[in-house]
Amino acid sequence: MASALSVNVFDAPEKPLVGDRPRPFGPPMAWDPMTSTLIYGENDAVLVDTLTTVAEAEALAAWVKLHHRDLTMIYITHGHLDHFAGLSVLLRHFPGARAIATPKSVELAREQPVAFYRKLLPGQLPAAITLPEPYPEKVFHLEGHELRIIEQGHTDAADSTSLYVPSIDLVVGGDVLYNQCHQYVAKLTPEISENWIAALDGLTALNPTAAIAGHKKPGAPDTPEAIGWTKRYLIDFGRLQEETSSDRELFDAMGQLFPGWAAHQAWLMFGLR
Repeated sequence: MASALSVNVFDAPEKPLVGDRPRPFGPPMAWDPMTSTLIYGENDAVLVDTLTTVAEAEALAAWVKLHHRDLTMIYITHGHLDHFAGLSVLLRHFPGARAIATPKSVELAREQPVAFYRKLLPGQLPAAITLPEPYPEKVFHLEGHELRIIEQGHTDAADSTSLYVPSIDLVVGGDVLYNQCHQYVAKLTPEISENWIAALDGLTALNPTAAIAGHKKPGAPDTPEAIGWTKRYLIDFGRLQEETSSDRELFDAMGQLFPGWAAHQAWLMFGLR
């Protein structure tokens, strides 16, 4: 009989960026807070996403070691650099772990503008950026339990995925999910929004008891309400794009609708460059 699985979430706080804001309003440039998720059984563990900087990845590795499990697999939810740049650090600490992502996620990872991100975070990224290996299957296992990969198309990123663990009713949403944190909507189109909302509806249909977002306000509970909040943000942003007459008005209106949410950054709405 398979042992029960448990889950723990590592919250990495917002970190400052070097560079000018894309619009002359909002707080100084910073990267939104992030998560990494450890799913573990009696002996083994799977880590989902590896954060961005060396400091974050080293802290994450030390935290994983506190669980006293054999890290067998690292799963990367999508190809945005902030979710896999720390991979080389984790593999140095856990050389027996296998790092995987969907083939499409690996393609996007190869296209990431690493030099540009090094300017935003000077001296903070690992010297070597390691890519996960393409994993074409839809399922992998942890101590007899299925971990199912859900491919969800373009949401925050192209070819996004979530991870579903049915035995514990868990969704690890990557950047399909945000939790009390302003969302990356700079590339949003009506088509992307429609697909993203459908992806969220698909996660809701799984009826999870826990839903872990790729970006969240530190300390926010990992409850399924995050799915609805993400959907509401998309709907409100699309509506306000039509109703407001300037970028500043749009930015301020979203801040008023979502007061107290983390990372009220202009770049999340209008892009980094």
